[in-house]
Order: sequence, then structure tokens, then C-alpha cells
Amino acid sequence: MYILKSLGVLALATSVLAQNVTYCPGAGVCYAVNVPAATASSGSGDIYFQISGPSTMSWIGLGQGSQMTGSNIFMIYANAAGTNVTLSPRLGTGNSQPSADTTTEVTLLSGSGISNNMMVANVRCSNCNSWSGGSMSLTSSSSAWIWAYKAGSAVSSDSVSASVSQHTEYGDTTLNLQNAAGGSSSNPFTTAVASTTSSSSSSTSSSSDSNSDSTTDDGGEPSKLDMVIMAHAVLAPITFVLFFPIGAMIIRLLSFKGVVWLHAGWMVTTYIIVLGAMGMGVWIAVMTQQLDTYHSIIGLVVVGALLLQPVSGITHHLLYKKTGGANVATYPHIWWGRAVVTLGIINGGFGLKLSGNTTKGEVAYAIVASVMWVLWMVVIVFSFAKGRHTAEKDAIYAVEMRNGNSSTERMRYPASIQQGSSIRESYGRNGSNEWPKAQDSRRYR
Repeated sequence: MYILKSLGVLALATSVLAQNVTYCPGAGVCYAVNVPAATASSGSGDIYFQISGPSTMSWIGLGQGSQMTGSNIFMIYANAAGTNVTLSPRLGTGNSQPSADTTTEVTLLSGSGISNNMMVANVRCSNCNSWSGGSMSLTSSSSAWIWAYKAGSAVSSDSVSASVSQHTEYGDTTLNLQNAAGGSSSNPFTTAVASTTSSSSSSTSSSSDSNSDSTTDDGGEPSKLDMVIMAHAVLAPITFVLFFPIGAMIIRLLSFKGVVWLHAGWMVTTYIIVLGAMGMGVWIAVMTQQLDTYHSIIGLVVVGALLLQPVSGITHHLLYKKTGGANVATYPHIWWGRAVVTLGIINGGFGLKLSGNTTKGEVAYAIVASVMWVLWMVVIVFSFAKGRHTAEKDAIYAVEMRNGNSSTERMRYPASIQQGSSIRESYGRNGSNEWPKAQDSRRYR
């Protein structure tokens, strides 16, 4: 009789025992998947998965699929009260923030929440065998999954469509769902679970080094990727929004011997900084698989186009010393630079949008960039008007002097024009009584 009872208890325990396959990429983040026996038998139905990690993470995500585009993504982050997690099903739409997907049938089960510095989400999904971006065999021995997480301040939102920042680390793995099959519990993560680590798992981290360069286990230290993103996000906007416009205004607002070399040195130094920022941007884009985004492509075009500026600038300067005025390199240098720098300023906004920056951050950038760009244009217009006025005065002066009204003009025009004009110096030289033509006194700016 005792043996029969023991066999009965063993049979009951076996009937409720669930199987799951787990994968832990590091930093205290782990994922587990269970396929109930009934689902494994029919190939469709409910599946269960668990997402867990330090509560110091901004968000943690798991997705079905081999790449972000078209993947079925599940993100968790702290709710507004900070006492539970918000489960956000999303559809991957490419290299941008995934959008909320209301068609996914998911339920947040008991055992979920924030406790002991850990975020845990126990989830039941009723239609995860097929979604608008793809499908998955629930009996596959090599199902494709992607994962990601973001270290930093908590999202703290109850909304499933809350804006989130770009991931700190990401990767992909394959899970053997045949090892995850078993059990009939309505919440396998709160019952006895037989856990199996998938032997076919593989991952690609956004950091090329070991976990020592990634986020620490408590999620408090920034990763190498985070630091490079921060440096790129600081250097690139500063050069395009501030340094390039200031360098362009220097040549127009200042007037002293050697100002052209100050302008040239300023611009070359700024371009060197831009090259460094571009190198960081390319590395980030490769690590995050975003090299084909419009921000990356425009950035490469802008930096490449700016390489023509030193060439056209030197050409203008050499020809200007010979002719004393505008030449074939002058206006290409001026207008090409203005157009490319303006495109670089606009691309900075694209970068903020791509990285999932806050609305306040995007607005702040837009205000500063707009004010600086408008100030630059005002200086250009003012300088142009001033140059035209000076040229007109020189022309009138030349005509009056030729007509014998030099005494009147000496009273009308500044001493700098009277003393420095090459027009009068050449008058009468070598016995010539012909007054030379008026020259354009506008210095290239």
C-alpha cells in the first residue's frame, strides 16, 4: 500500500513538473522559456517565458526572431510606482525604437514584480507561434531569439508605449524548445521546474570585449558602448552647432592681420574633432547594427563632403592674393560649407531620434541649434550689406576724385579710405593722368 501511494505521488508530481530552457547573457539578466506538453503536442497554444534582471536596469527585453526587423519583442521596465513591472509587447520595425503591438496576447502572471533588487516578469503568451512580423515553430530545436537590455535610470511608466533609450547590450541566441517542452501548470515559474540551459545558445554582445567591459552585475556602471555613445553625442553636436558656425563668423566679424589663419586653424581643428566623432559613430553603428540608418549614411556623407573645404579654402586664398578679389574657388567654398554644415546640424536631430532621446533633450537641441544657425545667417547678411556699402563708397570716391572733387570727398569719407586706397596711389604714376577703375574693396570673409 505504501509503495502504491508513493507511486501515485510521483505520478502527480510528474504531471505538474514543467521543463524550461534558460539563457543568461550576463550582468544578472536571465531568460527562461517553457512550452507546455499540450502545446508541444499540437504545435500551437500557450507558451511561458520569464525575464529577470537587476532592478537598476532601465529595461530588459526578449524577442522572437533572428534580427530586430519583424521580431516579436517583449520589454519589461519598472512601473510608475516602482513596485511592479510593466510588460510591453512590441514589434521590431528596423533600427529604431520598436513600436507597441496591441495584437499580442500576453498576460503578466503571479510572481512578477520588483523584489530584492530584481525585476521579474512571468509571462504567458497565447499567440506567440505567429505574429505580424513572422512566426516560430514551438517544437523547434533551434528557435531564434534576440535579447537586449539598457543600464541606467528606470523608465518608471505604466504605459506599454513608453519611450525607451537605446540598448546598452544586445545579442541573439538559439533555444532548443524540445528541451523546454513539458508540464501543464498555468504558471510554471511558481511550481517545480526542471531547468535546462540550451546547449545550442550563441550570442553576440554589443561590446567586443569580455563582461568586464560591459555593464556590471548591479547595472550601475556604464558599458564601453554607453561611454562611446555619450562621447559621440557630445562632440558631434558641439562641432556642427557651435564650432563650425563660430569659425565661419570669425572671418566676417574680426578684422586684423592674420585673421584668415585663425579662421583656417579653427576650422581644421574642428574638422579633426569631427573625424574623431565620426570614428566613434561608425563603431557604434557597427556594434548596434545601425550602419544602414539615415543618420549613419548622412553622417558619412557630411564628413566626406567637408573634406573639400580645406582644398577650396586654400585655393581661394592663393588666388585672392593674386587677383585681390573673389575667384573661382570663393563661392564654392562659401556655399558648399554652409550647406554641408547645415545638413550636419539637421543630422544631429536625426541622431537624437535614433537613440531614443527624451523629448526634452530633442527640444533643447532644436532650440540651441536653431538660435545658433539664425545668428550665423544674421552675421552673413550683415556682413554682405556692409561689404556692398563699402564697395559703393569706394566707387563714388573714385568717380569724385577723377572729376576733381577730392577735397569734398576727404571730408565725406573716413581717413582709412583716403590714406589706404590703392586707387589714388596709382593715379599719375608713370606719367599717366588716367584715373583707374574702382576696385571691389570687399575682403573675402
